[in-house]
This record gives sequence, structure tokens and C-alpha cells, in this order.
Amino acid sequence: MKIKLVLVATMFASISVFSQEVKVKKGEIQIDGKSVAKIDKEKNNYTISDLSGKALFTATITSQTPLKNNVSKSWLQLTGSNGVVRELELIDKTSFSFGFEKPITENLTKSSDPLLPASGIDENKINSFFQTEDRSISTAEDIKIEKDKETNRSEDALAADNKILINSVGIISANNQKIGYIVRKVTGTDGIQKFLSYTVLDINKIPVAQIDFSSYDKANIQSGLVLKTFDGKSFPIKLANYTSERLEYDELAPRVVKKLYANGYTLGDMKSMTEIAYQENAEANNQQNNDAESQAKANSKNIYNIPGYVIDKDGTKKNGEITIMFESIAVKLGVNDTKAYGDEATLHSSDKTEFLKAKDGVKFCAGERCFLGVAGTSSLGGSIFCEIIAESNGSYVLKDLRYPEDYYLKLANQPKAVYLGEKGGFGKRKSEKIKKVFDEYVSCPSLDFSKYDTKTKEGLVQVLADYSVQCKK
Repeated sequence: MKIKLVLVATMFASISVFSQEVKVKKGEIQIDGKSVAKIDKEKNNYTISDLSGKALFTATITSQTPLKNNVSKSWLQLTGSNGVVRELELIDKTSFSFGFEKPITENLTKSSDPLLPASGIDENKINSFFQTEDRSISTAEDIKIEKDKETNRSEDALAADNKILINSVGIISANNQKIGYIVRKVTGTDGIQKFLSYTVLDINKIPVAQIDFSSYDKANIQSGLVLKTFDGKSFPIKLANYTSERLEYDELAPRVVKKLYANGYTLGDMKSMTEIAYQENAEANNQQNNDAESQAKANSKNIYNIPGYVIDKDGTKKNGEITIMFESIAVKLGVNDTKAYGDEATLHSSDKTEFLKAKDGVKFCAGERCFLGVAGTSSLGGSIFCEIIAESNGSYVLKDLRYPEDYYLKLANQPKAVYLGEKGGFGKRKSEKIKKVFDEYVSCPSLDFSKYDTKTKEGLVQVLADYSVQCKK
């Protein structure tokens, strides 16, 4: 119980912190209009002082490690008056700003345990905070970068041993023999940067791998560079960026080729390998598509090849397997489809396939479920197959599987089914309107509309039961 109370208290405290109004006015950090500290800028560093002007610590937001490595993430770096450095993850709701003042202020006041709370500065807390150094964020980034550097050194050594070179027109050679090509293509622009790609081809000019990148180096650092091969593998490119339109001076092009070579893509004649890979990819894609289609069918409202029978309008019964679609499988797979569903079913028997039309008033059963073709379920006209929920002397309560919340009453002496729920063409139907439709359709004074909830299945089943007893003609 205590744990639950602590969690609830923490949750409300967090909500309270994020609801505070924080701003900087005349060099003072204010929370809900109350000044709690001073902030002064010097380049990208900000000095935080108490209201008397005593400096407490400096703050900045950086993405550079102590080893001068520039990385894709940023963090809050705080330096105490004693020189101790602490690194903190940025809070999730850090605002975008062209300067650091606003995000630094937010992180100091809106974290789960803020150094600058609304109650004011606690100097003892700040001094305690800077007793121990914590550079775990930049250290973790440096460890990853050193690992990437070692990978690159290994690739460089292998390339040097095999004399891997790229000339000015994109011809790749190994040991003085041509083994393939690398081609750069501009794929687009947004006014600030160009979007480009490198495609590596074997000696037969068959594509082996491709990498997409930007002419803006910071965009590449932020999004990451990934080399994708013809056989579906991906290799991150680290510590390399696009540096020149001239291939012989570009940093990225040789790293791409070296990465491929080190991972077994040695170019030359790779025709047989690519053909096998393309075939395997095609088969895998087909299998994936088939699996997705099977899953979509299994999760749909549709009925596929279920043993059953049909009773046509002449009363003739025929056995076979029933298939009917009430919704689009294509839409479930992300493909547009405007076809209408629910108006046609098929009966597969040993010698032929028959098409069953809802407009013909056909009744069929698939397994334990039965359906009836009826008109009156759409303001646009037409007929569909509805599932039979209840039946009595040729009258029915029906469910439209396309819209499972909609139920209909179909009386034996009426050519169409009727909807007695609240949904209307332009909003909710009034009770008076529904009563009028009910009275005209049922045409039985013994049935009092006010006694039935006609928008529910149970209500319509009761109408049918009472109609069968009190209004039988």
C-alpha cells in the first residue's frame, strides 16, 4: 500500500512540475512568476547563481565527449564551483530552441528531482550533488566510438593488403584488377541539403549494395548511415561522412567499399550469388505476403470454405463449401479498395461453383451460422447477406456483419428489413422518428413501441417473439 501511495505521489509531483510556467526575465529564472536563480551566458556556457549573485555551477548542452568525439545524442553537462562535472540525460519534454537558455532552464527546473525547484535554491543540495563526478553518458559514447574505430582500422588494414582503390570515375579495383563500380546519384533536395545515394555494383554492373545519405554531415550523424546489401543485410557506417563530390577525396565512398569487402562482398563476378539472393528474397517476400494475407483472413469477418448448405428462393437445398467476404482483405494489408462486400457468396460443390446473390433472397448456413439475403439495410439500396440472430415463422432478427452494432428486423410479410436503431443519415434519430417507422413496419397495435429497446439485439428478439404470438396473421 505504501508503494502505491509513493507512486501516486510521484506521479502527481511530476504532473505538477510540468505544469509550472518557467521563463527567464531580466537574467532571472522564474517559476510561476517567482524568481529562484540568476542565469548568465558566456558563449554556450551558462552560469547559474543564487539571487544574491553567488555563482553555484555552470551548465551547457553538448554532444561532444571529453575525447572530442561528436555523437548523435546530446546531454546536459553541469560543472560545479569545485570543478566536478556531472552529466544528465535531457528530460523528454525539452523544448526546441536556437539557444541553450530555454532547454537548460527547463532541465534544471522540470526534472523529477530539480536542482532549481519552485521552493528556491537549496545550496546544501547543490554542494552534495557536486561531491562526485558522473560522466557516464559521454564515457559510454566514447566506448562505442573506440569500438567503431577499431572496426574501421581492421577494414582499412584488409583494404590495404588487397590494394582496394576507387578512381575518379568510380571504378573499384583490388590488387590492380577491376572488381566493380560505385555510382553516386542525387535523389532529391529540400533547399538546405541534397539527398544522395551510393550504389555499389559488381563487375557485371549488378547492384550489390546501396547507401542513402545527405550532403549535410550533421543530418547523417543524427539519422545514422546504413549500408544495405542485395541479400537483405544491413551494415551501419560509423565515423565516416560524405565530404566531397569527387570520389577520390570523399570519405564515405571508400568506407562503403571497405565495409562490403570486410564482410565478404568482394565484388568481381557476383552474378550467381545475386541471382540466388534475389530468388531467395522474392520467395521470402512471397511467403511474408502469404502469411500476412492468411493472418488478415483469420482476423477478418469473412467466411472461407466452410461446409454448409444453401436454400434458394425455390426452397431447394444444396450442400457444399461456403465462402463470403464482408470486408476487404486488401485494406487490412494497406491497399486501397472501394469494392462493396457482403452482397455475394459462393457455394463450392464437387462439380461446380455457384454464385449466390443477396438480392435473390437466398438463405445459407456455414457451419453453425446462418445468413439471409435481404434488402433495406442501406439507404443507397441494394441487398446484402445478414447473419440470422433469431427466427420465427419466416421472420428474423438480423445482424449486419459489416457494421456489427447494427441489427435489423425482417418480417415475413415485408419485402425489406428495417433498422430501428438511433443512427440516422445526419446524426442521431429521435425516438419519435423510430416509433413512427416501427408502427408502420410492424403494423400491429398490440405491440407498444415504448416497451422495447429496439437498438439492441435483445430488444429486437423480444419484438420478434411478441410479434409471433400477438400479431400472427
